[in-house]
Amino acid sequence: MRIALLAAALLPAPVAAQDNTPIVVIGQRDIEQQIESFVGALTKTSPRGQIGRFETAVCPAAFGMADAQRAAVRDRIRAVAQGVGLDVGAADCTPNLLVVVAGDKTAFIKALGKDHNYMFGDRTPAQVRKIVAEPGPATAWQVQTIVNADGRPIMNEGDLAINRSTRNPSRIAPPARPTFVAAVVVIEGAALEGLTTTQLADYAAMRTLARIEPARIDAAAPATILRILDAAADSEVPVTLTQWDFSFLKGLYSIPNNLYAPSQRSEIGRAMEQELDRSDGGGAPRPGAARLGEGMTTDDGKR
Repeated sequence: MRIALLAAALLPAPVAAQDNTPIVVIGQRDIEQQIESFVGALTKTSPRGQIGRFETAVCPAAFGMADAQRAAVRDRIRAVAQGVGLDVGAADCTPNLLVVVAGDKTAFIKALGKDHNYMFGDRTPAQVRKIVAEPGPATAWQVQTIVNADGRPIMNEGDLAINRSTRNPSRIAPPARPTFVAAVVVIEGAALEGLTTTQLADYAAMRTLARIEPARIDAAAPATILRILDAAADSEVPVTLTQWDFSFLKGLYSIPNNLYAPSQRSEIGRAMEQELDRSDGGGAPRPGAARLGEGMTTDDGKR
């Protein structure tokens, strides 16, 4: 069973009678390099591309688990979204952020593509097959649209996309940008054994609020909730979003929307540095954010 990683800073440390171990001080430059590497791994986008995000209210919903757990996952994602600066829909909103726990991830996504192909947006059949073939216990994708510099949808007239905007053309600011209109994450129930609804919700928040490929994260990177599904059974994992996870999302949702990817990464990194400075210690989970409980139970009763 996975072992929850507790915030050691909250516990009194034993006093050693005599300890001559050298003290290693991590310099500011080291932190900046860690942030640059972390942001780079989580934002795979071409230099002239842009990092997408939600610009409208999110409405999370969870499926494939007991009712109480569905509600806990939904409410937790709502809290995370609000915490990073996103608007959240009313209680009766139409879901646009879906968390699905399935017995067989691949089979579920195949069935979704056959019976509800609109869930993949305007992806081609080949692009949908690529999603189906993604390895690992979880797969996530976003449905996006393109808006102009004013934030209005770009309309098609015949075969042409017409960008009507009040902004003056610029070589350094993009005339249009991608924005998420929906997001889905599908996770196999067997991978959730020993985890809590908070851990599931926080993992799902990272995978849906940002387009992320967890496999790109370096093994030496700071602690992140993104590792919980692939961690060994006896390893330590975060009980909630780490400060690095939270500061990344907060940075993503606080930067200007008229930038290209390299500038977006720089702004996210700058926001992360400020957030981590305020939190005093990047790797530990946010105090008070964890809600420990029983292990996840899927609809078939398995844990």
